[in-house]
Amino acid sequence: MKYNPSMKKLIVILFITNLISISYANYFDDWSNDNLCGWMDSTSIPEYILEEVDKREIICFGGVEVSALPSSDSDDGKNGTVFPSPDPSLIPETKPDTNSDYSY
Repeated sequence: MKYNPSMKKLIVILFITNLISISYANYFDDWSNDNLCGWMDSTSIPEYILEEVDKREIICFGGVEVSALPSSDSDDGKNGTVFPSPDPSLIPETKPDTNSDYSY
């Protein structure tokens, strides 16, 4: 059998290509769904993370996997953001100052 340098190069290229494709396919196999969801709260999410989350059909909220998104009450009113009222039991009762010559 004759030694063919181009055939050897072809075999080496095929071998390396095969290793690269195997390592890429298994890259996220060790990642849990919560590991991927941790990235979803980031300001800059890598495209490959988004693709893996879509592929696994994961629902993420607060950096962890959830079965459904919680319902959210809107805090927007017709005049802007609405803030909840404080608990009335936490507001101290005001009493008149009887030791003063003036009153508010």
